Order: sequence, then structure tokens, then C-alpha cells
Amino acid sequence: MKKALFLILLTAVFATAAFGQEQGIEINFDNDSVYVDTLNRNLIGLNVFPAFGILGGGRLPSTKVFIQYKHYYKHMNLRASLNYLNFDFNNDQLDVLGFTKDTVVTDTSTTVVDNMNFRKFYYNIYSYDARCGLEAAFPSKSYRFFIGAGAIIGYHYLGEYYYHYKKNFEGYPALNVNHTFVPVDIAGHRKTRFLKTGVDFTIGVDINITPSFIISVQYAPELNYYYRLSDDISDIDNCFKGEKVASTLTFVPDYIDLIFSIRF
Repeated sequence: MKKALFLILLTAVFATAAFGQEQGIEINFDNDSVYVDTLNRNLIGLNVFPAFGILGGGRLPSTKVFIQYKHYYKHMNLRASLNYLNFDFNNDQLDVLGFTKDTVVTDTSTTVVDNMNFRKFYYNIYSYDARCGLEAAFPSKSYRFFIGAGAIIGYHYLGEYYYHYKKNFEGYPALNVNHTFVPVDIAGHRKTRFLKTGVDFTIGVDINITPSFIISVQYAPELNYYYRLSDDISDIDNCFKGEKVASTLTFVPDYIDLIFSIRF
């Protein structure tokens, strides 16, 4: 994650410097004139940062993919986006449920084998939401710094599952006891649906690569309130003990976005 962020920010800095040199940009703090952007003011963009997860050494803790519309005013940006977020949450808990003797029947023989029975957990967590916000903008010829905030409303799903499986027991230590999740193995679940409301904050820079192509890098933490709408529980092993997931307030500080936009 840190490696990916470093490479992206380093690329953005070099791109800004190179473009500024090419255009002969000079910064003069004694000049009171303000740069006037005469190019098209509408942008449509896609967050491609999840594609760089491999540079950080694997999957990201959460993946945020969105398509965004942005409109430039003189010193303000209006933005609106549709977002999909998927959370990669692993539970390493593995419960040994005991041993059974099972009969394996083939065309030529019938064999009794010793099996170990296991229970493992699996999670499916995602959100869909829409966002709209305003940003204060500080434009120049090759880049446009901004800082702002926006409102969030959407749907959040928390699916908690556990499943049973068996492994042939050949003695201690028991090896290769992990099992690839298969939906038909699900023995119990707790599915909770939420109304998602919140605010996100953005600070970043739009870099003019060409008059019609912009790369944006932004830090975008968010504060969300998840209001529980409904739940569905099937729990034959009593793992959830009849407890429901409560409504909750959550701050997520670690979103970095890399947006490729077309200006029109």
C-alpha cells in the first residue's frame, strides 16, 4: 500500500514539474493577476487506484471504484459520483468440530475413513453510494489544487457466513486443513442491511496532462453512519448467539484516489 502511494505521488510530482517546464510556467508572488482557465469546464473520470494494488504487494483492505463528474467554476469545483466499495475482511478463525467415521463407497470397495470436521468463517461486505460535494479550488496553468467535502447516501451490506467441511485425518500433526470456500457448504449466516449516510473530505490536485486529459490524486477520508434496516439470521451452530449488528458510526481514514478524467 505504501509503495503504491509513493509511486503514484512521485509520478504526479514529476508529471507536474515536466508539464510546467514545457509550458514555461513561472510563479511570481508579486504579480496580483489571477490565472483564468479558458478550457472546457466539465470532467468525467474513473478512479483507477485499485488497479495499482498489486504494486503494494497484494489486495487492498478495501476497494473503491467510482465514476465521477466534476464541473469547474472559477475558484470552486462541483463534484458528483457513483461509488462501489468492497471490503476485504478475513477471519482466520478455524474451529475443530470433532471426528467422524464416514463410509466411502466405490465401484470396487467400501472403506471406512476417519475425518476431521471443521468450521470456518467467510465475509461479504460492500456498499453502493452516491456523493455530491463542493471544493475550494486554487487554479494555475498546469494544475489545480482543491480541498472540500461532500455528502454521502447509499446502501451497505454486511454478510457473515460460516461453513462446514471435512478433511481426511491421517494422524498428528494434521496438515493441509484449509479449504476453499464453496457457497453450497454454508451452514449459517447473519445478513445485515444498512442505510449509509455520511460525509467525505477531499484534498488533492488535478494535473493537466493535455488540454483534454487530467490526472487527479486525492486523499479522501470519510465518516459514515450505518443505520440498520433489516437482518436475516440462520444460525444452527449458535455462533452469533442471537445478537444483531447494531447501527454504527465509522471513520475510514485511508482512502487514496487516482482519477483519470476526460475534459469536455
